[in-house]
Amino acid sequence: MRDAELRALDWNYCRANAAFFASSRTGEAFESEGLFISHSGVRAAHFNTAYLKSPLEDLSGQVRRAEAFFRERDLPFRLAVRDSYESAVTGALRILGYDAVQRVPGMVLSPIWTVPDPPPELRIEEVATPGPMATFRETAFLGFELPPGAADAFLTDQLLDQPEIGLYLGWVGDEPACTSALFTSGPIAGIYWVGTVPGHRGRGLGEAITWAAVDAGRRRGCRLASLQASQVGRAVYERMGFETLLHYVHFAPRKA
Repeated sequence: MRDAELRALDWNYCRANAAFFASSRTGEAFESEGLFISHSGVRAAHFNTAYLKSPLEDLSGQVRRAEAFFRERDLPFRLAVRDSYESAVTGALRILGYDAVQRVPGMVLSPIWTVPDPPPELRIEEVATPGPMATFRETAFLGFELPPGAADAFLTDQLLDQPEIGLYLGWVGDEPACTSALFTSGPIAGIYWVGTVPGHRGRGLGEAITWAAVDAGRRRGCRLASLQASQVGRAVYERMGFETLLHYVHFAPRKA
């Protein structure tokens, strides 16, 4: 994949984070030359990230600006960089006190295939009003095994007013069971918030709700779908036809 296409994937990833984090009541998104920061407002480092867009130009300056940003807010954080820069920056980041702690696969489906029908027991709705939005956010937080009491502060109704975003909620009978979200930018359908609540796992619902977001992107004119995969979800996405084209490497401050 050409560098311009990789930058387009980065753009979707960063802009989606901006949409979700900056519309919350606790988070923020901040962008400057070479640096994109998003945070949840929660003291959990993996939800507070400084993405280094062009780390070969001023790596030390970018890191110091990120440190100052999170120090002012008293939040733990991670640095993130695309793996095409990894070998060039790892040594310098070690000197600055950071070690690699995670590699998140960036996966792409191109072209978007014909979407299979969901399991017959699954009913999928697109969320468009505040009532279903409340159910969506609670279900999403349960699917990610996050405290559901914080959901209304993070996945707020402001998301309903953003035309780049689509939100999808899956039901089994009268029980909300799974979620996915779409963020479109140019030809890219970015897939986010894919989760299934524990009591409904192992039935193909996560795959089906992912397809719902992918198909919505196709209908909006997108040519490819992208996502960042968890270790659990990666095999599912590979079965769907997604390929790993890059990794986002996360660095954490070294413990004293």
